[in-house]
Amino acid sequence: MAKRMLTVGMAGHIDHGKTTLTKALTNIDTDRLKEEKDRSISIEPGFAPLTLREDMDVSIIDVPGHERFIRQMIAGVAGIDGVILTVAADEGVMPQTKEHLEILTLLGIPGSVIAVTKADKVDEELLELAGEDIRDEVQGTPFAEAEMVFIDSLSGRGLEELKQQLIQMLEKVPDRDPRGAFRLPIDNVFSVHGQGTVVRGTVYEGSVAEGETLQLLPQQTYVKVRQLQIHHEPVKSGSAGQRLALNISGVSKQDVHRGDVLVAAQHYTTTDRLDVVLYGATAAAYAVKQRGYVMLHLGTAEVYGKIIFFDRNTLEPGFDEVICQLELEEKVVTKRGDAFILRRPSPAETFAGGWVIQAQAEKHRFGTDTVSALEKMMEDTPEEQLMEAIRKNVWLSKEEGALYTGRPEEEVEQLIHQGLENGTLVSMGKKKVTSVQEQQKTLAVIKEQLQQFHEAHSLRSGQNRQELIQSHVQRGIPKEFAAQLIQQALDQREIVSHQQFIALAEFSPTAPKGWERRIENLQEQWQKDGLQVKAWNEYMEAAGLPEEVGRELKWSLLERNRAVKMDDTHIWPAEVFKDKALSLKKTFPESFTFQQAKEILPLSRKFMVPYLEALDASGWTKRKDDVREWLEQ
Repeated sequence: MAKRMLTVGMAGHIDHGKTTLTKALTNIDTDRLKEEKDRSISIEPGFAPLTLREDMDVSIIDVPGHERFIRQMIAGVAGIDGVILTVAADEGVMPQTKEHLEILTLLGIPGSVIAVTKADKVDEELLELAGEDIRDEVQGTPFAEAEMVFIDSLSGRGLEELKQQLIQMLEKVPDRDPRGAFRLPIDNVFSVHGQGTVVRGTVYEGSVAEGETLQLLPQQTYVKVRQLQIHHEPVKSGSAGQRLALNISGVSKQDVHRGDVLVAAQHYTTTDRLDVVLYGATAAAYAVKQRGYVMLHLGTAEVYGKIIFFDRNTLEPGFDEVICQLELEEKVVTKRGDAFILRRPSPAETFAGGWVIQAQAEKHRFGTDTVSALEKMMEDTPEEQLMEAIRKNVWLSKEEGALYTGRPEEEVEQLIHQGLENGTLVSMGKKKVTSVQEQQKTLAVIKEQLQQFHEAHSLRSGQNRQELIQSHVQRGIPKEFAAQLIQQALDQREIVSHQQFIALAEFSPTAPKGWERRIENLQEQWQKDGLQVKAWNEYMEAAGLPEEVGRELKWSLLERNRAVKMDDTHIWPAEVFKDKALSLKKTFPESFTFQQAKEILPLSRKFMVPYLEALDASGWTKRKDDVREWLEQ
């Protein structure tokens, strides 16, 4: 039977026996700082292992109970599977009990047990009354149905019952998904002499093994996993739900901070703008104004930012649910569905919790239309989430699909497979897909652009392929996507190419209306001049062609290989160029010199030198010293 590894938080008011209870359960003192020892309070979260049964190991996190250390408390409970809410029998529910209760409720922690500590401090009648008071206080919260155990940590009363209640609670908690890409928010970093940097945290999802390369975000630094430990025991791998210590190389202790995130390389990105849904804290006393300053607690990160409302300018205390956006001062690592807490910096209070609707958010307009769109996004099915991700990104891989939807890669891979089978998705190369809608929409834009190009340049063969691709890049379409879509359209004969020029399938170059006769006269004179051509603008002036039409004609002749460039101002008729080359080859079938060429082609040096160089450039000949040899055609 596979062993389950879970994490349980120990929450409650200061001096309500959290650390003592943790030690009684695990025989480990989680107060590790000198200040904690001196003052008998927990400042940083402490961690201790507990084996509940052969197939279930638990990491107990003892979080700070003092109001000054609420930030550390939130970091401590990030990512836990359940919680033990401690309430001292001789004091009952206190201010920090209520705030912890509020935070745990807002984070949606799945499992809970209430431990009434210091049962030895009161008689049985008062103990019973204390239990009733606690039950009244937790009504309307997820703790309302939680089992309650009376504890005396010193004598051991209730400890075995508490363990059994923990087992029952955790059996109901669903397993974390080990299939996702590895993600571990860091809550502690230190260095070990001779080993280097060590980070610790709870694995949110995925798995990792010794020797793997991970990415440290938001720094974008690559690190290598040298060693792994779970509660000081070396292991070869770690997975979702486990408390893990990683000895990493490639970064110093000074460059890693609590709130940073270790992730599978190239599977996550950072963001500073989130679309979110908020749920109000019942104890909040102050309003929050539009673009008000807030502190986001997400995973183990604490980031300042501004709150942006779409349907109001003030958020009054006591609200139920609000959809809004967070504009952050620093980048964070998150994805759809991640829970968080929001606090006011001053006066300091927890006013809301919520979850991420969209991690890579865009700026939105103020109005109820935005709220309605985000409400719909909240209810989207996995298929709709994938299609929305494609709409925003044009195309994506399964890894990118997992990132933008917040769903495991294997699930996204299955969604993509289904979409390809039912015809809603289209393969774009080996790894990417797009929707039929995006494909057709972009193709329509390409065709419209080509139509406009043909109307403006009717003499030209088409638009240069790279220019066509780049024009779509400037509209926000990925370069590779535009290139592949153009190639697909060429393969299906929806558009055609003439060398590097792209045109609509039904298009053929034509002279602009009203200039047909003058263009014909120009070409007749140009052909008649053979290799001793005039500057192109002289032909234009003689024929009475406007500069724009003459320039387009020149481009058209070169694009369709009906002209060969002599220099920037002269071009030769391609037929004449070829005929003269064949005449020269007929007389000198193997090779020839400059003087021999002059015998056949009575040209001045002005035309002879560029003509022979053009033969070299176009692959007719190869020059070796003073001799040119003919090449295979």
